[in-house]
Amino acid sequence: MNVLIVDDEMYAVLGMKDAIDWEGLGVTAVFEAYNMKEAIRHFEAQTIHIMVCDIEMPKGTGLDLLEWVNEHSPDTETIFLTAHGDFRFMQRAIQLSSFDYMMKPVEFPALAATIKRAMQTVEERQAERIRNESYKPYYDLWNRKKMLLSERFWYDLLAQRIVISPTAGAAAAAEYGVQLREGDRLLPILVSVENWMRELSTRDEEVMEYAVRQSALEMLIADARGDVVQTKQGVTIALLFLSPEEAELLSPNRIGSACQDYIAACRQYLNCQLSCYIGEPAALHELADMYKALLAMEFNNLSEANQLNWLSEQPHEPAHSPLPQLPDFSVWSQLLELGKADELVRELRGSLRELAADRRFGANALQAYYQGFQQMIHYLLQKKGLSASQLQREDSLAQVASPPRTLEQMEKYGAEWIGAVHRILYQNESVVQRLRAYIADHLSENVTREMLAEYVHLNPAYLSRLFKKETGMSITDYLLSERMRMAKELISRSALPISEIARTLGYNNFSYFSRMFRKVYNANPQQFRKQAGCTDVMT
Repeated sequence: MNVLIVDDEMYAVLGMKDAIDWEGLGVTAVFEAYNMKEAIRHFEAQTIHIMVCDIEMPKGTGLDLLEWVNEHSPDTETIFLTAHGDFRFMQRAIQLSSFDYMMKPVEFPALAATIKRAMQTVEERQAERIRNESYKPYYDLWNRKKMLLSERFWYDLLAQRIVISPTAGAAAAAEYGVQLREGDRLLPILVSVENWMRELSTRDEEVMEYAVRQSALEMLIADARGDVVQTKQGVTIALLFLSPEEAELLSPNRIGSACQDYIAACRQYLNCQLSCYIGEPAALHELADMYKALLAMEFNNLSEANQLNWLSEQPHEPAHSPLPQLPDFSVWSQLLELGKADELVRELRGSLRELAADRRFGANALQAYYQGFQQMIHYLLQKKGLSASQLQREDSLAQVASPPRTLEQMEKYGAEWIGAVHRILYQNESVVQRLRAYIADHLSENVTREMLAEYVHLNPAYLSRLFKKETGMSITDYLLSERMRMAKELISRSALPISEIARTLGYNNFSYFSRMFRKVYNANPQQFRKQAGCTDVMT
């Protein structure tokens, strides 16, 4: 990293060069200039990251130089030095977004610490630029991406909106532009994104979800035939098209290795933790049932993230099970989470009627039904950061001394719990409302996603998804919006110094605060106050 010292006093420049441990700070080169013209020549010859500059100089002041730097080298951070405490100089330096303003004679340890902070700011900006450049291909692809006919085919097939006969699979797919061969079987791989390892803005998360799908296409499908689609539930599915000959060549070891590489790459490059659920080759008309089996496996998986899970390794029920088929409780959980309580109660009553007509139905089947229903309720409550005991307290829900013994008892029990969960999730004060109130009371603090998650007792990754779903914004974007909204009110309606307003809202770096304000309102704080008709006494 390069530093330029600009001062018309030679001994001041030499003193700074000799007194500061530049190598210890991580500075590559220190250049010197004694007027504005010499400084500009340095900027034209190499990249200058930090400029330490005197304000009062002949042949162009430091303020004049900073105006030129802002236009030609906007990423440079400037630290001003001056022997005079003239407020006009300080005000103009702040308006030009200098990094800091120090009085002469400067204490070298303090100057070194300020330079180090400026270097950290430059490094963070460079790292952000690198991240944005690495995401750019996905941004470009995402912006060009449109719903294709083939995507609609997979969407409807997996949602069982269309039915494919066993003999017309390839022909039916061809009508939607999907090229399958006669005799092809499809191997589905469900990709479950379980956590983003860093906070993402709303737009970034959408782009990164698309990047996960594109990466699956590149690493899981690779040179084989296949497609990657997103289902109605927002789940990513990679589909490998396998002829009998291709099925023999594509061994389980090869598939498992590709999935492990994909999981590792997503963790390293896309900052996400995910698991893969590998199904079994199925004909096209069997694919929807295979997809349901993978969803159920994901629903019941309590292991850690970054795992590889094979459907073929799951325990199977005995061939002649004495129990009738129970409802798909993972689907019920989704209905309840989506707020479809009335539809779920109808499903409950319908399934109990079907069981009543089944000759195999008995006490064991009812016990299994009850346990499955309980597991579904507890799973959803845990996901939302709640507990059954808390729900019973807040909803006056009666405790069950023993499991239901009749269909009527099971129906009453199920309907009461469905209603109670729906009420606490959708009719009481929402988690997001509580978070908004908390954020409003703590705008001056360094509020983090983890801090908010701990406040409402939710998983940070789940909280991020919930917050974005309800507000349309990421937590990061919302915090910035609220801080800048409060800053705007204080700037336009009070005579408080703008620097004090920045500190009140948790911004100790005025330059950063000014950039964020401009980002939201397209004007720096001083311009905004002037437009609002309120004069600042001291910036």
